[in-house]
Amino acid sequence: MGFTKPYVTKVAALPTWWDDSLWDDQPSSAVGHMHLSRHLGIDISTLQDPIAPLRLKDFGVCRFKKQSGTTEDELQLARVIATRAAQFAVAAIDRPYRPIPLAVDLRATILEHAPCVGLTQLLDYCWDAGVPVLHVNNFPVDAKKKPMGFTLRVKGRPAIVLCLNKPQPAWLLFVLAHELGHLYHNHVPEDGALLDENVEENEPDAEEAQADQYAIEVLTGQSRVPIVTSGSWPKAKTLADSAIEYGRRNQIDPGHLVLSCAYTIGSGFWAIANAALNILDPKPDVVGAITERFVANLDWGRLSEDSSEFLMRVTSRSKPE
Repeated sequence: MGFTKPYVTKVAALPTWWDDSLWDDQPSSAVGHMHLSRHLGIDISTLQDPIAPLRLKDFGVCRFKKQSGTTEDELQLARVIATRAAQFAVAAIDRPYRPIPLAVDLRATILEHAPCVGLTQLLDYCWDAGVPVLHVNNFPVDAKKKPMGFTLRVKGRPAIVLCLNKPQPAWLLFVLAHELGHLYHNHVPEDGALLDENVEENEPDAEEAQADQYAIEVLTGQSRVPIVTSGSWPKAKTLADSAIEYGRRNQIDPGHLVLSCAYTIGSGFWAIANAALNILDPKPDVVGAITERFVANLDWGRLSEDSSEFLMRVTSRSKPE
């Protein structure tokens, strides 16, 4: 199915105390099958039957927002791990869920206590609203394609999984706001999911445009992407300084402004934009900021020890050998 032995034993499925000799003992092997089924989403009856082809559980509807040329099968392994992580997170939160409001209202709520809508502010808003946000990038090596974002609904409560592996917070800030746009517009099916392969390069459709527009309005308070430079290309330091000043006056995250410039100007500008992002935040720790909040906000007593271990493993920076 694409799950390698190192991934199964060291990351996603079997607990640290497991030894392969336990497969020779029937009661112990039943426990092993339970772990494989629970954490990898495989139908346990097909694990128990040595001649049956393995089959995934029914995870409900998943709406794939993907690039041209990508197949749903190429995203399937990533979908499985993101689904299980999100489902466990939903099971371990006891805070009531507040539906996602209008973009202008969400922005106003954050700006009551913050200078702009940045990644940490938006993360804190989500957790306060009862929406778990995780970072999962520890996928099987055979996962041919990986999403930027993934949003799931379980019995009315959503969870968001950010999968983009970028160090600068501005990258994940737009993805998170985009996923909230999908929730606001009810694009995510009940007891199902929506997978965004690439929020900037997905095949265009009305729902992607609505999610983008929602994100822009939350992050900027404007209907269009603001540009902080014109004419000749500036130096990275000049761009960073301009983004800080424009952002201060308009309550916009400077990193988001830098990325907006790069997307608008074109591919040749990315080296300058990345250098400006490094000036704005020379020691970013995006994964740390996300992990700190999900560790603090989940009620870990609601999960078994092995499921808690699974959740910490798939949200870890480390990769299997």
